[in-house]
Amino acid sequence: MKTKPHVVVASLSFALVLAAALALPTPVDAQATQPSARAVDARTDGPTLRSFICPAQLVELLNTHTLGEDLVIVDARSGNDYATAHIPGAINLAPSTMRTGKAKPGQGYSQYLFRVGDDYENGTLDVDRYAAILGGAGIDATDTVVVYGNHAGKADGTIPAMVLDMLGHRGGIYFLDGRGLERWQSAGFEATAEPTALPPTDYLASPRVGVVWNLADVVAHTGKGDVVFYDTRSLPEFTGENRRSNQRGGHIPGAVRIDYGDLMDADKRTLAAERVAELHESAGVTADKTVVLYCQTSTRVSLPYLALRDLGYENVVVYDASMHEYLNRDDTEVATVVDSD
Repeated sequence: MKTKPHVVVASLSFALVLAAALALPTPVDAQATQPSARAVDARTDGPTLRSFICPAQLVELLNTHTLGEDLVIVDARSGNDYATAHIPGAINLAPSTMRTGKAKPGQGYSQYLFRVGDDYENGTLDVDRYAAILGGAGIDATDTVVVYGNHAGKADGTIPAMVLDMLGHRGGIYFLDGRGLERWQSAGFEATAEPTALPPTDYLASPRVGVVWNLADVVAHTGKGDVVFYDTRSLPEFTGENRRSNQRGGHIPGAVRIDYGDLMDADKRTLAAERVAELHESAGVTADKTVVLYCQTSTRVSLPYLALRDLGYENVVVYDASMHEYLNRDDTEVATVVDSD
């Protein structure tokens, strides 16, 4: 059992909590395949996705769990941002702790997930390394974990939540929807500069098999009817008009595109679950297929990854090297025309 750290919990208004119409379910297994209804947020037209919560729902978790023992709040922003102000009791897992550093094509591996033996072209997810990172931060595999930071789909946002699901985390996995600290404070809750450190744990991962794909996997499955490649980038990136810093522009042949930003409203909060489901169904991203997510550096994919898992999709994988690799090789087939069908 972890020892509860010294934290300062914001004072709560009972009226505010009651007005939020809380309906938070018991935390679910991260590998559950059935969607579950969540509290209705005023910004949506219906129940939100299971993993995306509002400040009042975080308050409910604080009321029903013991912070630092069976509940861990993870600030996914930089160490400097965390040191300036954060949610009381939160620990910090900065982007630099979760993946390789940023690099332009030809200058190294850019924000790749850690691989066994540092083999970023053919290797598998380095489960032991991630278990050491999480355990060292004081997270147990059965804890309920709430991640916050920048909005979903950012390096300092949903990446830790996606990694936890890949590792088969057995406790609840949630993301404080929108820009976390800003939304928390806008709801009337306090922030602190006092850091929190938790005692280390022995994190026992139960990783999902084949959740990270390499280029060889992509090539072997391109054109297969039971696989859908899901491009989460902007339209100019998809067509090749915007090549970023890549040698070529375009997309994987046959890929469908849903800009990750289309899954959020103007305040960067995820849309209602029903609307998210409709967007994917209409694009042909269906649960009977293996869904392969990619973007430029497998950052934006973290939002649709969590959304699809919430909607009950079991076969969701990530082409980790994404277009940072694919568009900077001479032996990959690239499409630049949008399919009119």
